Amino acid sequence: MELNCFSLAILILIFLNTRSHINRYLLDQKLFLALLYTTALILVLDMLMWLLDGMPGRAMHAAYTAVTICYYTLNPLICALWYLYTDYYINRSRARLEKIIVPLLIPLCAVLVLAIMSSSGNVLFFIDGNNIYHRGRLFLAMAAVSFFFLAYTLIFTILNRRRVQAKEYSTLLFFPIPPIVGGIIQTLFYGVSLIWVCTTISLLLLFINFQNDELHTDHLTGLYNRRQLDNYLRTKSQSSGGRAIAGLMIDLNSFKEINDAYGHNSGDQALKYVADILKKTFRKNDFVARYGGDEFVVIMEINEKTDLDTAVGRLNENVQQFNSQKLIPYEISLSVGYDYYSSEEKNFMDFLTHIDGLMYTDKRKSKTAGADLPKA
Repeated sequence: MELNCFSLAILILIFLNTRSHINRYLLDQKLFLALLYTTALILVLDMLMWLLDGMPGRAMHAAYTAVTICYYTLNPLICALWYLYTDYYINRSRARLEKIIVPLLIPLCAVLVLAIMSSSGNVLFFIDGNNIYHRGRLFLAMAAVSFFFLAYTLIFTILNRRRVQAKEYSTLLFFPIPPIVGGIIQTLFYGVSLIWVCTTISLLLLFINFQNDELHTDHLTGLYNRRQLDNYLRTKSQSSGGRAIAGLMIDLNSFKEINDAYGHNSGDQALKYVADILKKTFRKNDFVARYGGDEFVVIMEINEKTDLDTAVGRLNENVQQFNSQKLIPYEISLSVGYDYYSSEEKNFMDFLTHIDGLMYTDKRKSKTAGADLPKA
């Protein structure tokens, strides 16, 4: 119970550190959250099983049975989720996952059926008249399904080691090892509960190496970085249907002049101010990233084409409002190129090139008008 509570506390801390910046559009992060939630739920179920064991009464027997059915069903599910996470992280193909999800569900559904059958017989488990839990005749079948997913993921990672960087490969390779070791010990020594503590350790290492904000956000502005933009666009290119897509390429005018006149610290602060303006302007569901240097990208899902014009107008208003506060000895000026994603573009990278060209057209107009100089 103490180990489970400690593990649950770690998972809660990980969740609290991810909820503010995790991008729900990226499939690998969705799968990471699914791993997090499922592990937390199974820790709670494991604690309930310890509490209900030996408690008298029919109601306690029914509750114990229901909790144990859920517990057995989730055991192989966590292992399957880890395979899905690894497969997607290496291949970055949503279509591939859609193809393998059906055969993946077959052993999971089989375990679910056997767990339900256990409520009236000695199958995966049984709970005797004294409300004491016992392993069933086919307990090893559930364990075998779980170990198969973990072992297969391990082999899959080794075979695809050339497709990821060394640090990524080490993390992917290490993740299933603690659960495998903990599962073997738990299987051989009845009454020892280590597998979910070991799984929590693996999730913590995964969070440190892959999911923390240093990996997918820009350290200066707190926006998403170029890597996450590439991942997001790759995900969007594989998704079908949905709402229309619009994009904005935004450049901070006179960035070099700001650095030269006021110092690089002021230049960094100007980028932070722009990031704050963008956060204030766009919705939580919009993808806002620092593209590089003094350039930013926003990708929006829109219902109507007027949504894009409204967003651009809101951006201009927020820039004017910021400048009216006179917090800095110069004014923030932005060049913006924006358009709707068209099927004529071969891919999203062509679309970025397109709106980048529109942005430079806007920048040339600003220079011609003399508005591209920092004003005291």
